[in-house]
Amino acid sequence: MKENFLVFLIALIITVGGMPFVIKFLRQSKEQAVIRKLGPDHRAKAGTPSMGGALFIAATIIATLCMPSSYQSWTSFTWTLILIVAVGSFAAIGGIDDALKLIRHADEGFAFKPKLLAQTLSAVLMMLLMWALKVPFIITIPWVGPVNLGIFYFFFLWFWLVGWSNATNLTDGLDGLLAGTALIVYGAFTILAWRAGNPSILTFNFALMAALIGFLFYNHPKAKIFMGDTGSLALGAGLAIESILLHASLSLLWFGLVFVIETLSVIIQTFSYHFYHKRVFPMAPIHHTFEKMGWSEWQIDGFFWAITLVLAVIGVNVIG
Repeated sequence: MKENFLVFLIALIITVGGMPFVIKFLRQSKEQAVIRKLGPDHRAKAGTPSMGGALFIAATIIATLCMPSSYQSWTSFTWTLILIVAVGSFAAIGGIDDALKLIRHADEGFAFKPKLLAQTLSAVLMMLLMWALKVPFIITIPWVGPVNLGIFYFFFLWFWLVGWSNATNLTDGLDGLLAGTALIVYGAFTILAWRAGNPSILTFNFALMAALIGFLFYNHPKAKIFMGDTGSLALGAGLAIESILLHASLSLLWFGLVFVIETLSVIIQTFSYHFYHKRVFPMAPIHHTFEKMGWSEWQIDGFFWAITLVLAVIGVNVIG
């Protein structure tokens, strides 16, 4: 517990102490988020810096690598490396995406195909790393038990990493929304890691939760900085890989139900409009529908955080 407190403190200090300098640097260099023209009126947010995720991801990695538990055994080192590569590679993809938006002064960075290719290459990298480190290619299915997927494991890993990174990316549409929900879900996985006796995930999660708390100081409504795709893609990839390492892959569908609903709302909206030229929701992702209904960002955040917290409490008691 002493080491977990220390890693928490290091990540929190780096994020809280470093964010004002990041904000100042981005403002001076004119690196500011471009507000989407379609959707709710967020013109008041114009000029807000983005890419805050770069700092809290960096703080997480630095704090984790400072801890002896990350190297105390080959297994600990293996799992720490997998976590860092997963989060770091998707943060890099998000960082390129954010940079392209800033360079082009547009609300879109990567085109769909190049972005999917980059995410696929990251999934291949993760597969090769896990194969080299002799991580068993199995998933645990409720009421069935461990199932060895063999070569099909790659397709599962690809779907899980790409799917969850994009799900959290879609959720990141309001100040504080993703940071708060992700904090709760990572908290749930921290409890599962503690019960499983996994010090690597414990250490990493204490660092990441501290970094997210520090980021929320600057990201709560009205945000002084956004996390950008750098943070949102990394958070989803981290949850995906942790669920696999803890042999609790499908539990993420419960803990991350808010992310699932956000994604489904976009899929349903796109399908309905493309084939029937009708919108099911006033706007998707669904958090924007609540905005259309007149809810404030704080009200939407509180509602989504509360749902995620209830899911987490039920989940850790049922799964545990």
